[in-house]
Amino acid sequence: MSVDERTSALKHAYFIERDKIGIVKVSDSDTSTDYVSPSEVKEVRLHFTKLDEEFLNASSSGTGIGYDEQSNIPEEFHLALTYYAIYKGYELNPKTLETAMYWRGLWKEQISEGKRYANKGKDGSGYHIRQYDF
Repeated sequence: MSVDERTSALKHAYFIERDKIGIVKVSDSDTSTDYVSPSEVKEVRLHFTKLDEEFLNASSSGTGIGYDEQSNIPEEFHLALTYYAIYKGYELNPKTLETAMYWRGLWKEQISEGKRYANKGKDGSGYHIRQYDF
Protein backbone atom coordinates (compact mmCIF):
# COMPACT_ATOMS: atom_id res chain seq x y z
CA MET A 1 0.00 0.00 0.00
CA SER A 2 1.45 3.34 -1.00
CA VAL A 3 1.57 6.36 1.29
CA ASP A 4 -1.24 8.09 -0.65
CA GLU A 5 -3.47 4.99 -0.43
CA ARG A 6 -2.79 4.71 3.30
CA THR A 7 -3.58 8.41 3.85
CA SER A 8 -6.82 8.01 1.89
CA ALA A 9 -7.76 4.88 3.85
CA LEU A 10 -7.22 6.66 7.17
CA LYS A 11 -9.75 9.30 6.10
CA HIS A 12 -12.46 6.66 5.97
CA ALA A 13 -14.37 5.02 8.79
CA TYR A 14 -16.94 2.27 9.06
CA PHE A 15 -19.80 1.43 11.35
CA ILE A 16 -22.04 -1.59 11.78
CA GLU A 17 -25.72 -1.11 12.48
CA ARG A 18 -28.61 -3.58 12.11
CA ASP A 19 -26.30 -6.22 10.58
CA LYS A 20 -25.18 -3.85 7.80
CA ILE A 21 -21.89 -2.05 7.29
CA GLY A 22 -21.67 1.65 6.47
CA ILE A 23 -18.56 3.35 5.10
CA VAL A 24 -18.08 7.10 5.51
CA LYS A 25 -15.35 9.60 4.71
CA VAL A 26 -14.06 12.37 6.95
CA SER A 27 -15.17 15.74 5.58
CA ASP A 28 -12.45 17.95 4.11
CA SER A 29 -13.71 20.91 6.17
CA ASP A 30 -13.50 19.22 9.57
CA THR A 31 -11.29 16.29 10.52
CA SER A 32 -12.99 15.32 13.75
CA THR A 33 -16.76 14.81 13.52
CA ASP A 34 -18.12 15.64 10.06
CA TYR A 35 -18.58 12.63 7.82
CA VAL A 36 -19.80 12.47 4.22
CA SER A 37 -20.48 9.65 1.78
CA PRO A 38 -17.44 8.46 -0.19
CA SER A 39 -17.16 10.21 -3.57
CA GLU A 40 -16.37 7.11 -5.62
CA VAL A 41 -17.47 3.50 -5.80
CA LYS A 42 -14.93 0.78 -5.15
CA GLU A 43 -15.14 -2.91 -4.40
CA VAL A 44 -14.84 -3.69 -0.71
CA ARG A 45 -13.72 -7.12 0.42
CA LEU A 46 -14.36 -8.07 4.03
CA HIS A 47 -12.42 -10.77 5.86
CA PHE A 48 -13.90 -11.59 9.23
CA THR A 49 -14.72 -14.29 11.71
CA LYS A 50 -18.27 -14.46 12.94
CA LEU A 51 -18.41 -14.69 16.72
CA ASP A 52 -21.43 -15.78 18.69
CA GLU A 53 -22.68 -14.48 22.00
CA GLU A 54 -21.61 -16.09 25.27
CA PHE A 55 -23.67 -18.88 26.82
CA LEU A 56 -25.50 -17.76 29.96
CA ASN A 57 -25.35 -19.56 33.29
CA ALA A 58 -28.57 -20.33 35.12
CA SER A 59 -27.79 -17.55 37.62
CA SER A 60 -26.59 -14.89 35.17
CA SER A 61 -28.70 -12.33 33.40
CA GLY A 62 -28.02 -10.07 30.45
CA THR A 63 -27.40 -10.59 26.77
CA GLY A 64 -26.28 -13.98 25.62
CA ILE A 65 -27.51 -17.41 24.62
CA GLY A 66 -29.98 -18.81 27.14
CA TYR A 67 -31.19 -22.37 27.67
CA ASP A 68 -34.15 -21.92 25.33
CA GLU A 69 -32.09 -20.39 22.48
CA GLN A 70 -29.81 -21.89 19.87
CA SER A 71 -26.31 -20.69 18.99
CA ASN A 72 -25.00 -19.87 15.52
CA ILE A 73 -22.67 -22.87 15.71
CA PRO A 74 -23.58 -25.26 12.87
CA GLU A 75 -25.75 -28.14 14.04
CA GLU A 76 -23.17 -30.81 13.18
CA PHE A 77 -20.87 -29.37 15.88
CA HIS A 78 -23.39 -29.35 18.73
CA LEU A 79 -22.06 -32.78 19.63
CA ALA A 80 -18.64 -31.21 20.29
CA LEU A 81 -20.18 -28.95 22.93
CA THR A 82 -21.77 -31.99 24.57
CA TYR A 83 -18.44 -33.86 24.59
CA TYR A 84 -16.72 -30.85 26.14
CA ALA A 85 -19.32 -30.53 28.90
CA ILE A 86 -19.07 -34.26 29.73
CA TYR A 87 -15.26 -34.07 29.69
CA LYS A 88 -15.24 -31.10 32.08
CA GLY A 89 -17.71 -32.85 34.41
CA TYR A 90 -15.60 -36.01 34.70
CA GLU A 91 -12.43 -33.94 35.11
CA LEU A 92 -13.68 -32.53 38.42
CA ASN A 93 -13.44 -35.91 40.16
CA PRO A 94 -9.91 -37.45 40.46
CA LYS A 95 -11.41 -40.96 40.33
CA THR A 96 -12.85 -40.40 36.86
CA LEU A 97 -9.84 -38.85 35.12
CA GLU A 98 -9.50 -41.79 32.70
CA THR A 99 -13.11 -41.34 31.64
CA ALA A 100 -12.46 -37.60 31.28
CA MET A 101 -9.55 -38.33 28.93
CA TYR A 102 -11.84 -40.53 26.78
CA TRP A 103 -14.36 -37.70 26.38
CA ARG A 104 -11.54 -35.21 25.80
CA GLY A 105 -10.32 -37.36 22.89
CA LEU A 106 -13.79 -37.35 21.34
CA TRP A 107 -13.98 -33.59 21.80
CA LYS A 108 -10.54 -33.09 20.16
CA GLU A 109 -11.70 -35.13 17.14
CA GLN A 110 -14.69 -32.83 16.78
CA ILE A 111 -12.41 -29.77 17.02
CA SER A 112 -10.25 -31.14 14.17
CA GLU A 113 -13.38 -31.73 12.10
CA GLY A 114 -14.51 -28.18 12.79
CA LYS A 115 -11.18 -26.77 11.63
CA ARG A 116 -11.42 -28.78 8.40
CA TYR A 117 -14.96 -27.44 7.94
CA ALA A 118 -13.74 -23.85 8.47
CA ASN A 119 -11.06 -24.26 5.78
CA LYS A 120 -13.55 -25.04 3.01
CA GLY A 121 -14.92 -22.61 0.47
CA LYS A 122 -18.65 -22.09 -0.09
CA ASP A 123 -18.61 -24.66 -2.92
CA GLY A 124 -16.98 -27.35 -0.75
CA SER A 125 -13.48 -26.93 -2.17
CA GLY A 126 -10.60 -26.39 0.21
CA TYR A 127 -8.26 -23.44 0.25
CA HIS A 128 -4.89 -22.77 1.78
CA ILE A 129 -3.63 -19.52 3.26
CA ARG A 130 0.07 -19.11 2.55
CA GLN A 131 2.10 -17.29 5.16
CA TYR A 132 4.62 -14.68 4.01
CA ASP A 133 7.53 -12.99 5.77
CA PHE A 134 8.48 -9.45 4.83
